[in-house]
Amino acid sequence: MKRIFLALAAALAWMADAGASGGYGPDYTMFKAWSAPDIPLERFQAGELGVPQPGMQRVYLYTAWRAIALGRGVASSPGLAGGLARADGSAFGHGWKGAGTEPDPALAARLATLLHLPPGDPALRKLGACAPASTDHALGVFRSASARADATPARLDAWVLAQYRVGEACQAADDWRYRYGSDKPPALTAPAPLAVGEPAYWRQLNDYQRAAWAFQSAHYADSTVLFERIGATPGHPMRELGAYLALRSEVRNAVAADIRKVDPARREQQARALEQRGGAILGDASLASMHEPTRALLRAMRAGLTPETRLRELNRYLDNPAADPYALDRLGDWAILVDSAGTQMPDLQTGHDFIDWIETLRGCRGRTAAMACPLAAAHAGERWQQTRSHPWLVAALMLAESAPPALLEAGLALEPGDPGYVTVRYHLARLLRLGGQPGQARAIADALLQRKLSPGTRNLFREERFAVATSVRDAGMYLLRTNVDHARMAPEAREDMINDDGLDWLNGGLPVTDLIDLAGLASLPQALRARIAGAAWIRASLLDKPEQGRQAGALLAQLVPSSADAVARHGRATTAVERRHIVLAAALRFGLAAQIGMSAEPVAPVAPGEATASGWCSFRPGSRLGEVVPVGEREARGFGWRFPAMPDTGHAPLRQQELARLRSMKTATGTLGDDVMAWAARHPADPELPWLLYVVVQSTRGGCLDPDAGSLSRKAYTLLHKRYGGSEWAARTPYYY
Repeated sequence: MKRIFLALAAALAWMADAGASGGYGPDYTMFKAWSAPDIPLERFQAGELGVPQPGMQRVYLYTAWRAIALGRGVASSPGLAGGLARADGSAFGHGWKGAGTEPDPALAARLATLLHLPPGDPALRKLGACAPASTDHALGVFRSASARADATPARLDAWVLAQYRVGEACQAADDWRYRYGSDKPPALTAPAPLAVGEPAYWRQLNDYQRAAWAFQSAHYADSTVLFERIGATPGHPMRELGAYLALRSEVRNAVAADIRKVDPARREQQARALEQRGGAILGDASLASMHEPTRALLRAMRAGLTPETRLRELNRYLDNPAADPYALDRLGDWAILVDSAGTQMPDLQTGHDFIDWIETLRGCRGRTAAMACPLAAAHAGERWQQTRSHPWLVAALMLAESAPPALLEAGLALEPGDPGYVTVRYHLARLLRLGGQPGQARAIADALLQRKLSPGTRNLFREERFAVATSVRDAGMYLLRTNVDHARMAPEAREDMINDDGLDWLNGGLPVTDLIDLAGLASLPQALRARIAGAAWIRASLLDKPEQGRQAGALLAQLVPSSADAVARHGRATTAVERRHIVLAAALRFGLAAQIGMSAEPVAPVAPGEATASGWCSFRPGSRLGEVVPVGEREARGFGWRFPAMPDTGHAPLRQQELARLRSMKTATGTLGDDVMAWAARHPADPELPWLLYVVVQSTRGGCLDPDAGSLSRKAYTLLHKRYGGSEWAARTPYYY
């Protein structure tokens, strides 16, 4: 019972439970709104859904189901005033605004003097260890008390010390949640009661602190009695809080028990008794300020004490999309309860359409997606056939890998103003592409990309448009994506990163001539164009294609003027060995690689001591700059739902011919090492050799290596020290391993 109780913080809740937002998808989901919308929640509630994902938390999938079921009417339906932000916990900081706020400096200074502690001592932070609302309330009490005519240093000191004891209990309660093994709770000191002769006001403040300490220390019977006494005392400064806090002590005591060991009938009896106590508060007009917190507390009590009853009640209510799911935070309560339902979910699916819809989509995610998706798709298709409802139309299209004509026809008939329209159009484009109709897929993607879309939604349509590109330059127009996580934090985030589809295409789908063509595309960022030109230059040298090497080099020199000297040397070279050596050395100096990474940093000279041979690991399918992942294993390793497809831009025979040769080559470290050792035998006076030998040794100390890396390192080290022992680079290479 976490986020439910967060609603009580606004009413001086002392409960320490805190929620957290939900999970992560695969790496590639940095380009998708995978677990949560990247659309403002008010607009998402009103039907601007983008393209919902199976990995989304249930509160968002329910909101999508409701919007699609209501159609255009969702925009005028009740519950659009911050309801989803309350349901998902973001209105409360996802529970992260819990205990641990900084204590007031004046209080901390006074406590430091009392306890003889230096300023800044960690113990002083316990003054702020309770929930922020409670800490703020306590500070307000202290300031009011300090302004009284009968405030004396001794009375204020006693209040501060007692508040410190309360903070100690809050801290201990929070720490106890993270206990390990046989840890035992610490022995705590209760606030000392004030002398009977002290004025009533100061004794009443002390009574409240002792009641709060008892509550935080889990002495609920004591805290209930103390809070009840406060609520029954006319004129008590905390009287309005007394009955409510006594009820909360009773609720905490009931919920703290292991409900699995308590008979359901007994729990129902307890719940009704607590509701009766709460009803007394709700019936007292003098306690009006505590009515809403009491209602929230009773809902939280039901969820914690009789979750089965509460869940059945919420399921019935939420099954009607026209009902307001955000009233009384019903959707938020439901999400927490259903997340803990576990094995009950299949039973719930059979009785409630919205749960069936949500769980069908959520079943098509995670490690088992490859097995679960076909079953989920078949079920969604059957439900659409049975109901012909818009939600099941959307689900059937979302999960399908191929679609019967009737399903496609129904999707194409959906009107532009429908909340499911963008989702349906995306999946239509995907299914038409898979069905061998790239022209129609292109038309759908082009039309939707004219709209103002969220970054995650725009990425998805760019994926589809990229996959059906008609040429290298056409594909280049849709190559880049926006990092959705960056866009959440910085609205000005740009399309400047490359997803798996683009990486596969750049690193395994293009021959050198196409890379050169792509590097000439002016609409791409200059840094990326330079990286692509550099990759083409390296590959041309490895494949001994001098004319293409000169073209790539000329483009690189234009984009990176500081590389012009190396490019000119390459142009004057007369042999393949010389051209390759010049390019490999230049690649080190400028950090160039034969493969493109996810983001392109500007090409600039690398400090000589920082250079390494990291231009490629392998050209085998599925490889990346840092590792080699066989294509068939990516989904299992990446928790993937669907990986985007790369386009077929022609030149397949030439591409395969080049890749076959590149795949047989060593890693960048091995290729450089062999080249440098051979070069040293022919050109022993080359002044670059000491540095190059140093780089070879450094490069064998990590990253992607060949089986003979150890032998190569020893050879390079030996030659460096034997022939160039007095050089700076020999001094910086004391070991060969």
